[in-house]
Amino acid sequence: MPGSAGKDRVRTGVRRRLRTALVVSLLSLPLIALLASCSIDYQGASEGEQAPSGVPDTVAVGLLHRVHKDGRLSLQLEAARAESWNAKSQTILTDAHFIEFDEKGEKATEGMAQKVIYHSDTENAEISGMVQVHSSLEKGDVRADTLAWENKTKKLTAPPGELVTMHKEDGSSLTGTGFTGDFMRRQLTFAGPVQGTYVWEAK
Repeated sequence: MPGSAGKDRVRTGVRRRLRTALVVSLLSLPLIALLASCSIDYQGASEGEQAPSGVPDTVAVGLLHRVHKDGRLSLQLEAARAESWNAKSQTILTDAHFIEFDEKGEKATEGMAQKVIYHSDTENAEISGMVQVHSSLEKGDVRADTLAWENKTKKLTAPPGELVTMHKEDGSSLTGTGFTGDFMRRQLTFAGPVQGTYVWEAK
């Protein structure tokens, strides 16, 4: 558009009766690596010495787990408490904090949640309680109360009626329901009502 300052700012509101899907480009948000970090190789009880029902096989308090790749720190996981349930193939983290580092040693992605349930057999996970993931590369974050990760389809979803908010440093801010993050297609989708502001670079 002639006279444009280089950016167009559009306020988007999707009414409830329309139920229109809004798709936003997701270039890179490496949650996959963060979720995979929950797969910690605990020294569980041996066969014949399994913990009683209702009692975790292993409990770690003040957990600090670091993953190094090519001689550098690539991933760090902290949790106030970690429980390993061998029979359920689950690791439950409380007050979890994840950091992924780039090749320069700087923070690439950072996430936190009050609770993470990781299923080691499927590599799926349920994440809940003030969930926030920030991507330095995308200069933005996603916030929700509950998210579920399905590893086979590489999709991150929220319960149908739950609000999910996406913020970006360029001023974009979208809040809506029916959230799905498709990591194969690199898209964020709000299938329900959406409101907010989306900013894009004018060509």
